[in-house]
Amino acid sequence: MKRRLFLVFSVLTLAIASFLTTIGTDNVEANTSLQKKIKSIQEERSDNQAELGQKEKEIQEIERKLKALSDEIRAIDHQTAATNQQIREKDQEIEGTKERIEDLVAEIQMLEIRIAERDDLLKNRVRSMYKNGGSVNYLEVILGSRSFGDLVNRISALSTIAQQDRNILEAHHNDKMAVEAAKVLIEDELTALEDQLAQLEVLKETLEKQRKEKDRVMAQLEQQEGELHAELGELEEADEILAAQERAMKQELAAWQERQKRLEEERKRAAELAARNGTTHSPPPVTAQGTFMRPTTGNITSPYGFRWGKMHHGIDIGKGGRSGDVHVVAVEAGTVIRSYYSPSYGNTVMISHNVDGQVITTLYAHLENRYVADGQRVEKGQLLGYMGNTGRSFGAHLHFEVHEGPWNGAKSNAVDPMRYIPR
Repeated sequence: MKRRLFLVFSVLTLAIASFLTTIGTDNVEANTSLQKKIKSIQEERSDNQAELGQKEKEIQEIERKLKALSDEIRAIDHQTAATNQQIREKDQEIEGTKERIEDLVAEIQMLEIRIAERDDLLKNRVRSMYKNGGSVNYLEVILGSRSFGDLVNRISALSTIAQQDRNILEAHHNDKMAVEAAKVLIEDELTALEDQLAQLEVLKETLEKQRKEKDRVMAQLEQQEGELHAELGELEEADEILAAQERAMKQELAAWQERQKRLEEERKRAAELAARNGTTHSPPPVTAQGTFMRPTTGNITSPYGFRWGKMHHGIDIGKGGRSGDVHVVAVEAGTVIRSYYSPSYGNTVMISHNVDGQVITTLYAHLENRYVADGQRVEKGQLLGYMGNTGRSFGAHLHFEVHEGPWNGAKSNAVDPMRYIPR
């Protein structure tokens, strides 16, 4: 009997030792796996920060180009202002020329009236001369004199008449020449001003084309800058998430190691008790980790997979017209990586879980509000917030993601959440 008890005890002792050795090996493997994942996150953060630095350099270069373009556009604006001023001055010159033309036209009209009057006078003189034989009979004038004084007066009158005729003809000729000269001068001046104005219009059109070209390039560079800023924002957000995830995973690793330590101590105590009594008792059942509960109630309105030509990395659970608050809870115990507002996901909570040494990350998006904070330890079923419609969302619903391993910007670890939660 004693020999049988000794054999049973020996077998039991060997089994317990083997079991503890296996547990120790599993702990080492799980510990190493978690540390590798944490190191991988650190490397991803390093790459992400390097990319951030590169994007910032690209933005600085574009900002430098934008400044150079702004200076060039400012110079073009000054040139345009100078051209506009020249155009205004030319417009004033043209107005002055028009006024001078109007004066000259009035003067020409007056000269033409005088020329017409002289034409009539000369015609009368010609007719008179024709009637008198074509010339003045100076002998009749002399013989017809009543006295010497009368003779002198008659000769003086004839001289005066002849001089007046010469003056009329000379004035007539001069007026005609003045009219022609004024017309030529006006035409030349108008032609010159029109040419100058045409040149200024061409210059103005050229400057306007340059301005439009610079505006186009400026818009293009601003778009590039906006895209780079958006990419920079996404990288910064990803870096914040990765940093928080690293902290949460380290916390989860410490918590998991502490749980394993407690389990090992309990098993040692059970082994010692068995060694003393010669009998063994089964440990109390441990709830299996990895059995996730549903994050909320409601129907699945959009499954995991491609949607609208783009990958949908999670599932959507709709509110379905329900009024009041719909609870969103943690599907498993873990550590909050981030509790923040995302421009696309709205109020978002990310949790890192450690299930039998395996890192699982869950994400809850579009929440109305958030009741947990970064780094906080949460239990399965703990309220995270209420279903909402924040961020880029159309209607109240929960967007839920599961990642087998750490979260990353490419979401390469995302899997169908229905593999983990009840239907």
